[in-house]
Amino acid sequence: MTRLALLPVGVLLAAMLLPAGAALAATPQQTYTTQCGACHMAYPPTLLPARSWKAIVANLRHHFGEDASLGRRDTAAISTYLADNAADGPLGNRRFLMGVSPDVTPMRITDMPFWRVIHVRLLRPGIGTGPGIRKAAACNLCHNVSGNGEGGEGGESGG
Repeated sequence: MTRLALLPVGVLLAAMLLPAGAALAATPQQTYTTQCGACHMAYPPTLLPARSWKAIVANLRHHFGEDASLGRRDTAAISTYLADNAADGPLGNRRFLMGVSPDVTPMRITDMPFWRVIHVRLLRPGIGTGPGIRKAAACNLCHNVSGNGEGGEGGESGG
């Protein structure tokens, strides 16, 4: 028998050895999407530098006016996922860092220069207060968002 033919047998045996109701461990991305996405959109990590994500995750007890504390394992998984996928991380996109000084730690995506250039209309008085867009961080109202922390290509919706 070839190794490939034995693969289904190995998978079946492994499944039989798991205790009833046991779940496979969540990936760091799944942990981020589940934990952070429970309260707000799971923002794409590449929109901030790693230093920003580290500062945000380090202070979850005071997360923008809320206590978003998590267990150590979830906090570590989320922190690693965000740092690895941050704008300056190994899997990130450095174009989002244009105009950000290395000695500055932006604490909000809306503080990033790229965001302010792209979303200049939302910064005008009276915008963002009508039906639909109530705050600048409501990205999902205009952008297609996959819900997995990756965001998605999204144009503006009509209106």
